[in-house]
Amino acid sequence: MTENQRLEVSVDRRQDVVSVQEPGYASTQQVTRDLAAERRLRIGMVNQIIWAILGLLEVLLGIRFLLRLMAANPDSGFATFIYGITKPFLAPFTALVGTPTAGGMVLEATTLIAMAVYALFFWIVVRAVLIAGNRPTARTATRSVREQMPGDPGNQRNTHTTTRS
Repeated sequence: MTENQRLEVSVDRRQDVVSVQEPGYASTQQVTRDLAAERRLRIGMVNQIIWAILGLLEVLLGIRFLLRLMAANPDSGFATFIYGITKPFLAPFTALVGTPTAGGMVLEATTLIAMAVYALFFWIVVRAVLIAGNRPTARTATRSVREQMPGDPGNQRNTHTTTRS
C-alpha cells in the first residue's frame, strides 16, 4: 500500500484475491463473499422450513376437523390415519372445552383451539429466529499500522484499515 492509503472493508464481506503468475501468463481473480447475505439466506431457509411444518400440521388438523364435522366413518383407513397422526398434537387440549355432537357430527372445538395455539407458537419461534439471527450494523473498528523503513527516520509508511459492520 502506498503511504496514507485507506482501505475500508466491511466485516460482513470477505474478499480473497488469487494471483497466478507463470512465465508469459498472469491472472488475478477477486472473490467477494457477502457473509451477511449468506446469513440472511440461512435464516430465511430455516423460517421456510418452520412455516412448512406449521402448514402441514394445520392441514392435518383441518382435515381432522372436517372429518369429525362430516361424521366420517372412523373405521375407514384414511380417517384412522388422520386421527392417529393428529392425536398427539391434540393431547394438550383434550377436555379443554366441551364437544357438542348432533347425529354423529362432532364440532371439535379443541381442534380449532389447537390450530390457533400452534399458529401462535410457530409465529413466536419464527420471530425468535429472526431476532437471534439479526446482527446490529453499528460497529466500526479501525486498525492503524506504522512501519519504519530503514534509513531516514522520516521514511515511514502508514496503513489505516477501517472496518464497519
